[in-house]
Amino acid sequence: MPKEIEEQILNFIKEYPAYGPEKTKTELKSVGISVGHTGIYHILKKRGLNTAKARLEWVRKLSGDIVTREEMTRDKEKSKTNHIQVSYPSQLVSQDTFYFSCLKVMVY
Repeated sequence: MPKEIEEQILNFIKEYPAYGPEKTKTELKSVGISVGHTGIYHILKKRGLNTAKARLEWVRKLSGDIVTREEMTRDKEKSKTNHIQVSYPSQLVSQDTFYFSCLKVMVY
């Protein structure tokens, strides 16, 4: 793969790190860069960016955002213990609703 195309792919990934190879291929094709999703995957794999988590971490490091190991551990533990504190039973009630439009009923 030419270096120029590889750089264009990596620049696109910097902008949209959550996109996978398939979505990246589609978006690059719309701007005139024709590369298959397997080619994009191999470029990402070669650089260790083949997962969305790795790409997001890479972009975070490029932006200069420093997160310590303790902060990452704390956030991970905090996400496991999401709990809503209430004073008495049924203080917090949730309701999920949906709407059917124009249900057709056949009567015999």
